[in-house]
Amino acid sequence: MKGNYTNIKEADLEEIAKEFLLEIKSFFEKENRSCVVFLKGDLGAGKTTFTKYFAKIFGLEDTIISPTFVLRKDYKNLIHVDGYRFEKEEEGKTLELNRELQDKGKVILIEWPERFVKEVRISPDFIIDFKHVSEEERNISIIKF
Repeated sequence: MKGNYTNIKEADLEEIAKEFLLEIKSFFEKENRSCVVFLKGDLGAGKTTFTKYFAKIFGLEDTIISPTFVLRKDYKNLIHVDGYRFEKEEEGKTLELNRELQDKGKVILIEWPERFVKEVRISPDFIIDFKHVSEEERNISIIKF
């Protein structure tokens, strides 16, 4: 998998999600715990859209919605978190993510992690960074730790 994608349109996100799933499978072959993925980028940069494609490819049939107002949405082996509404880092403790960190086979996708993860002491296994290039295009970087 290459780590940098340039001038990506929404339709390209599905292919990137497919490639990323291979990284997740490789992670689970080596690790006996959940995989934590930070999704970074401005509003409307494609984080939730990527999550929808990833969930589908990951085998979920659920309709994926943005967890902006519910903060956390749990699916079969996927937890989708959005910290955008947090005003204080300690608010992240309400998500109770630490209990799932040792569950093998779960993927925890966290939007806006910078708003709370220091307080709850969660580190990423991957960071996917979305940057606007234009109204319809994004640059995406994937960093593995």
